Amino acid sequence: MTIIKITCDFREKHSGIPKLLADNKVNVSFSSLFAGDYIINDQIIVERKTAEDFIQSIMDNRLFEQCSKLKNDSRRVLILIEGNPYKTEHKINSQAVKGAILSLLTAWQIPAIYSQSIETSIELLLMLGKQSLKENGYLRTYKGNKPKKIKSQRLRFLQGIPSTGPTIAGRLLENFGNIKSIVNATVDELKKIKGIGKKNAKKIVGFFSETTNKK
Repeated sequence: MTIIKITCDFREKHSGIPKLLADNKVNVSFSSLFAGDYIINDQIIVERKTAEDFIQSIMDNRLFEQCSKLKNDSRRVLILIEGNPYKTEHKINSQAVKGAILSLLTAWQIPAIYSQSIETSIELLLMLGKQSLKENGYLRTYKGNKPKKIKSQRLRFLQGIPSTGPTIAGRLLENFGNIKSIVNATVDELKKIKGIGKKNAKKIVGFFSETTNKK
């Protein structure tokens, strides 16, 4: 019998999930993970967020920084939202929550799944573990490079530029057509893009023009 192996981020210890996974005969180990909270069979990265943390990460712009880290990994990624994000202590417009979730699914192409409780989260993690072990499971690992659209690669690159998220990256590519034109764009040209003011335009130009001196 093949045992499910799950690497947990140290910060997840307090949640009690790693212990409950171990109680379900999962081979649990801990590490300081660069992205995500759980790595299942070295194939799937799961970022677990309680509803409260999910909303807070939207408010402090942490969510999309974490998305960027997840997408930089070659493994499959998933965001697990534990609880109802529309019923939290935070005062946030429901439209903002919907917009963030849609951005996950479309701009970032990261699937999100809901969990009612810790028990449900454990059940989902176990199911992912079992499916990834099956040769013909839903999450079967295929050999070779994953197909990637050139546009998606360009958008991902642009999202790494200071003051540039998925929306601005899309507008830049739509207006300039290619990365070379964006790199060569002036402050005056960049600030014409909706959402980019003079200050952010200067940051973008500086990002491409400043040099790093190595001694």
